[in-house]
Amino acid sequence: MAVNEYGAKTVLSRRTFVGGAMLAGTAIALFGLGGCAPRGTASTGSAASFTPGTYTGEADGKFDTIVVETEFSENAIESVKVVQHRDTTRIAEPAVQMMPERIVAAQGLGVDTVSGATLTSMGILSAVGSCVDEAGGSAAALRSVGASDPSGATEALAADVVVVGGGASGMGAAIAAAQKGKRVVVLEKNSNVGGNCLVSGGFLEYLAAPDEARPEMTPELHRYIEEVLDSDLAATYDPVFVSTVREQYDNFKASGGTKLFDSPEFYALDFAATTGEGLPPEVYLPVARNITSLNQWMDELGFSWETPTHLITGYTYPRWSNPTTGVCGEGYFDFFDSVVDGGGYDIEIMLACAAEEILTEGGHVTGIRAVAEDGTVWEVSAPTVVLASGGFSGNEEMLRRYNTDWPYPDSSLTTTNVNGHTGDGILMAQALGAGVLDMGNQMMFPFNDPLTLSAENVSGTFADSPIVNKQGKRFLDETADRFVMTAALMEQEDSLCFMVSDANSVYVTEASPGEETLLRRGQLFKADTLEELAAQMGVPADVFADEIERYNGFCKSGEDEDFGRYFFDELSPVEVPPFYASPATWAAHITIGGLDAPDDDFRVRTESGEVIEGLYACGEVRNGICGVGSIADGVACGKLVA
Repeated sequence: MAVNEYGAKTVLSRRTFVGGAMLAGTAIALFGLGGCAPRGTASTGSAASFTPGTYTGEADGKFDTIVVETEFSENAIESVKVVQHRDTTRIAEPAVQMMPERIVAAQGLGVDTVSGATLTSMGILSAVGSCVDEAGGSAAALRSVGASDPSGATEALAADVVVVGGGASGMGAAIAAAQKGKRVVVLEKNSNVGGNCLVSGGFLEYLAAPDEARPEMTPELHRYIEEVLDSDLAATYDPVFVSTVREQYDNFKASGGTKLFDSPEFYALDFAATTGEGLPPEVYLPVARNITSLNQWMDELGFSWETPTHLITGYTYPRWSNPTTGVCGEGYFDFFDSVVDGGGYDIEIMLACAAEEILTEGGHVTGIRAVAEDGTVWEVSAPTVVLASGGFSGNEEMLRRYNTDWPYPDSSLTTTNVNGHTGDGILMAQALGAGVLDMGNQMMFPFNDPLTLSAENVSGTFADSPIVNKQGKRFLDETADRFVMTAALMEQEDSLCFMVSDANSVYVTEASPGEETLLRRGQLFKADTLEELAAQMGVPADVFADEIERYNGFCKSGEDEDFGRYFFDELSPVEVPPFYASPATWAAHITIGGLDAPDDDFRVRTESGEVIEGLYACGEVRNGICGVGSIADGVACGKLVA
């Protein structure tokens, strides 16, 4: 296929693009990533007059300093190279490659940013601007040079299946359909695949884990199971279902099993009893079965799990795992790379290409109309459309319109999500009369860095470290579910809290920029005494020190007299200096409601319950599904449509 740096359809492999930032073994169409024809080039005069040489510039990225080297001749920017950044690799790499190319081609700083990597793009532009000024040019003048004109072209493409969204569920659906011999086109509005999975904790339930990958049962875990079996929901639900779980648990104990007990049925009862959503276990059972099937599929294909399984924030039972490669959820896309590399599947990924309309004819879906970053309109025809575009946590208007539970403030709502999770798939389907369910069921994540809204920048040990408010007092059970913890945090002054840890529990994730940078940017506090730490936090020192002493007593006794917590381990106490505190706040994280597309067939229904022929939905865009487990939803949907 012809290659044209400015505006034409470009097909590359991973190896000729960003060395691992995208899927290998597929045709990857980069629309607009190389920019379009620039509106103008730098004029002669002061704006394009430089002292020749190579200059180094710095600017803030999302997580840390971006450093660039810019080479100048007397009247031109000869080259730009990003020599340091710490932003999320798969999100940032398109900007790291494409922004220097755009700046040099346009000889200006007014070039378009890369879709989905705005903060990295802006950081690169700012750093190059400092180089321009240092070289005797005018960054201010160059900021008006280089913006692109829309292409205006319309192109056609055909497929068996078109998938809207290249995140966890979308790539799961694409690969599963391609494994059945289908030609698949994936439309992704950002300049990378991965979606929210790249900025999630990367945790997935490992229900099919063998015993050697499970932790030991403890008295606290046995107590937890009994509480689920004796919960109000269990007491009022189908006794046959509950007795099935009871029998499984009794058989496990009778067998002498010592590794973590679990089953799809217990998973379903656990989620129904503890999430506070009021939904029956049967809602979660298909999810559990799909995840179990996904686990087995991944095991067969050689996926590498972190073991033993563990708990995560807001989920007390330790059935979760994550990849052994990458940070956050990047490892799943490393895995997808390897699957596609070895499969020779017909998957074409169209990046920076946003779906805008579902096409229909005679009551049947016929494809998608999408617009690329360069303005090219793409009409992708296919008898099957799979919406996998995520939820609407990034759409404040939709959050407020459908909200039924949260006391949202008048100030702007923030989100943990990557660019693009604005309910596009839901809105496009509603234009065809699609029905939605449970849209008020919106999950917040309670502990995010206030500067970046990233949980990965919050240091401590989630579900272990104590949480205090601006008065230096604990206000919740740190092992409770996310809904309970967020509700408690919303009641605190400025919705601000601090995760407190010590030398043993301070865990700074690989995804964070590191302790030194966090301390420098005020995203982490550190001191040799609790009183000194309190001064940095701005909380009353005596109150804070007394509160941590009281909490440490609960760690020793195993019973929290204030909030009922009973899960404690060796990382729970805060006793060994230096001491740390991470400021944190809540943000919109997951929308659980969505399109009416049941688990049994994933087909989107109208408000009156009629099937919209040819239209399917998987992942967070449909009702009831969220998180990295959306991969399972996508794989199940992809197998079905194929």
